Order: sequence, then structure tokens, then C-alpha cells
Amino acid sequence: MKRKILWLLPILLISLLIFTACDENNTTGSNEDSSDEQDSPHNLDYDEEAVLVTVNGDEITQGHYDTYIIQLKTLYKAQHGIDLDDPQHGDIASELQVRAMNDLIEQRALVQRSKELNLSVPSSSVDNQVQGIIEQQGSQEAFETFLEDRNLTREGLEILIEEDSLISKLYDEELSLEEITYEEEELTALYDRYVEQREEMGREPEPFEEVEEDLKQSLIQRLRHEKQQDYIENLIDGSDIEYFFN
Repeated sequence: MKRKILWLLPILLISLLIFTACDENNTTGSNEDSSDEQDSPHNLDYDEEAVLVTVNGDEITQGHYDTYIIQLKTLYKAQHGIDLDDPQHGDIASELQVRAMNDLIEQRALVQRSKELNLSVPSSSVDNQVQGIIEQQGSQEAFETFLEDRNLTREGLEILIEEDSLISKLYDEELSLEEITYEEEELTALYDRYVEQREEMGREPEPFEEVEEDLKQSLIQRLRHEKQQDYIENLIDGSDIEYFFN
């Protein structure tokens, strides 16, 4: 299975919240069509309780997968303005389906590891985040629509927030991402690539001093990304994953 870094719920959930206003303001009949498609799948044997994968014995069902796909489509539309239910974007939708299963497997392994370390999230923290979303939506009715559009219940949202927080705590506990440093040679190489790219576009590159801070942040983010990826790959390699679909 192809491995990729998973900012999973931290990216997914926070991005959904950030782009909520944009998403709701651009809502059209496409959301209703998407819901209809979920409620009336072409496969007459569809069963949302069907187990697709187990990760160390924990099940990922068809329902889990469908809900996550809806959230990814919502996020993608908010970020790129592309409706992945449109057949012309079928290639992107297919890639998203693969990504979704990988994400769910990695998420499950990360949450399991956090519980092995006895990490926990106060219920008050989860409640506060839910209340923040309700306030952002402006009313309880709007919040219910927010949940419905994402194929979520309030309980499901609370679980997502809790798992999001557990994964963040796990990274803090085992990776110490804030302590990552870099070599000056790496920063110099990054600037050299930046200069090459600007020159290829026929544009004058800014002096190093003017872009130094941005390059540092970019480099640190890349190094954190790589450290997380290595961690997740090792975690997955040590997991017992069983597939129940072709």
C-alpha cells in the first residue's frame, strides 16, 4: 500500500472549519445530489456495516469509509472549487478513494498507539470545540445542516475531534516536532532551488535575506512532514492489517 503523510484529522477537521463559510456560501443543488447518491448507491448489496479493513482487530466499515469520502470531497471543493461528483473529474475522485482508505488505516493505527500510551482528551475540551463550531455556524439549525452535509452526527463529530486531539498529543509525545532543526547547507540548497525556479519563470529572484524566514519555515515543515511520514510508515509496518475487499 502506498504510504503518505497523514495530517489526517488535524488537516481534515480544521480545514473543514476554516472553509465552512466559503463552502456554505457556494452551496448549490450539488450537495443534495451527493446525498442522494449516498442514500441510493448503485450496488444493491450495499451495507454500511460491512467491514472493509481491520487494523489490529479494529474495524473500518463501509459507513466509516463513505463518511470520510464525503468530508474529503467537501474539503476538496472548498479548497479547489471542484465538484468531485462531476464525472469529468473521475480521475481525481478515484485517487481520492485510494487516499481515503489509506488515511483511515493510518488514523486507526495512530489512535491505537495513542491509547497504548494512555493518552486522553478531556471531555470539556471536546465540548468546547463543538461549541466553537456551533457558534461559527451561527445557530443550532445551521450546525445541524453542517453535520448533515458531512454525513455526521454530533457524536460522530465529537469522536473526530477526540481522535484529532489524540493524534496531536501522540506526535507531541513521541516526535518532539517543535525541536526539529536543520543544517545551514539544507537552507542554502533550498534557496538555490528557489532561484532556479524563479529564473525558469523569467522572474528575478529576491535576495536571500528577503526570503530567508519563509524558506526556514518551509524547510522546517518539510522536515516535520518527513519525520511524521517515517513514524507512520513504521507504525503501519508493525500493524496487522486485513482487507475484506478486492
